[in-house]
Amino acid sequence: MVAPSFFEKVAPVYEFLTRMFMLGTFESARNRMLNEDTSEFSVLDLCTGTGYIANKIEAKRIVGLDQSVQMMALNDRTKRPNKTLVRGNAYHLPFEDGEFERIYCSSASHEFKLFGKVLAECLRTLKPGGKVAIYDIYQPKNKFYSLIVNTIYRYPVEHNIMWVHTLDEWRKLLTEAGFEVEELEAVRGVFVFVRAVRPA
Repeated sequence: MVAPSFFEKVAPVYEFLTRMFMLGTFESARNRMLNEDTSEFSVLDLCTGTGYIANKIEAKRIVGLDQSVQMMALNDRTKRPNKTLVRGNAYHLPFEDGEFERIYCSSASHEFKLFGKVLAECLRTLKPGGKVAIYDIYQPKNKFYSLIVNTIYRYPVEHNIMWVHTLDEWRKLLTEAGFEVEELEAVRGVFVFVRAVRPA
C-alpha cells in the first residue's frame, strides 16, 4: 500500500491531477457509479480522498474513509449533515458486518498490493445484496494501452508503486472474495469499471 505521506504532499493538487489521470472520464465515471437511487442507503466511499463520491452522492448516511489527514481536511470543506469522515486502513475496515448497502472505490485499487484483502473487507461490511462499484486503471492486454499504463502511469504518476490487474484477474479477485460480478468492462483502453454484488 502506498504510504499516506505521499498523499499528504499531493493533497492540494490532487483533484487537478486526478482529472488529468482520468483522461476525460472524471464526470462520466462518477455518473456511471452513481446511476441508481441510493437515497435510503448507508454508503462507504472507500479511499475517499477529497470527496469524489462522498460530496456528490445522495444517501441517507455517507461515510468517507481515508488515511490521509490532508486529503480529508480538503474533503471536509464540503459540509454535509449526513457525511462522516473516518481515518482508517482499507485492509481493516473499522465498521460492523453488514453496515453498508453500497461501497465505492475510485482511482485507488492500484495503490494496494493485496487488493483481494480489501475486497474481503468490503464483502464483510456490505449487507447481503449490497454492491461494490470500482473505477481505476487496469492491465490491458493490448500492447499500446499496456505501454501507456506501464510507462506514463507507472513512473511519472505512481513512481513505480502500483498494482494493476487484467480483466481476468479482476474477475478472479472478486469471485475469490465472495462477490458475484455484475459488470466488468474496460473503458477507454486503460480503465476498468466494476460492479459486483454480495450474494443474498
